[in-house]
Amino acid sequence: MLEDGREVVIQFRPEPLDIKPFEARPGAKVPEGNTPQRGYPSCDLWAECLPRDMLPKPSRTATTIDGHIRPHLQLILASNDAQIRQFHSTAHTMLAKLDKLKILPLFVAHFDLNDVNIMVDNNYEVSGIVDWELSTPLPFGMGFARIHTLAGEYSDRKFCVPDEFEDAERGFWEEIQDGIPDHVRKVFKDSPELIQDAVLLGTLLDAFQLDDGKIGGYNQAVVEALPKLLTYQLPMVRGDASPYSV
Repeated sequence: MLEDGREVVIQFRPEPLDIKPFEARPGAKVPEGNTPQRGYPSCDLWAECLPRDMLPKPSRTATTIDGHIRPHLQLILASNDAQIRQFHSTAHTMLAKLDKLKILPLFVAHFDLNDVNIMVDNNYEVSGIVDWELSTPLPFGMGFARIHTLAGEYSDRKFCVPDEFEDAERGFWEEIQDGIPDHVRKVFKDSPELIQDAVLLGTLLDAFQLDDGKIGGYNQAVVEALPKLLTYQLPMVRGDASPYSV
């Protein structure tokens, strides 16, 4: 508990978070607050917790794409697993689009963004996000693949789109746009399809995650939902159409 009576959660990591890509950008890594020492103050919009360290340097994004994302896609393409092979065509398409994503800034993408890790205060405002273990810098948009389960849900091992999906989803993207830096907001406005490509790339890679440099085990329910998830379109791209086309 802080001196002013506010409660905070301190999370310890078993290994340090690699923040070297963000040390090149001057300024605080978290919002400033009048707290003892240095801390994470409560923020009105959860989106403000995430994009503070965006780097508008394509060279750094290119390093991440060529050093981590491209090899991940190549491992998917090299897999003989029948469940993975059905997405080879999608992986080929995404591989061809990687160079276009290099204009996007890096972004600390939460590895497991879900309702359990989002802190909400008594006024129903998001006050923080916990469980940052394994979170890594990724091109902006990739980490938002979690929109599927933040607004949608799995029930009886099937992905479902509840009636309130679009309300939650549109609110999510509105808050993101309100909380991101101007240079990223401009990319969002000028090239929303680019952000959508990043979201879908994150969706595919999240379904087939790496384990010790290899494609690890996967959730069969997620794999079965993947053909639907990969048809997702952002509100600013689809207009009044449905979020998913199947």
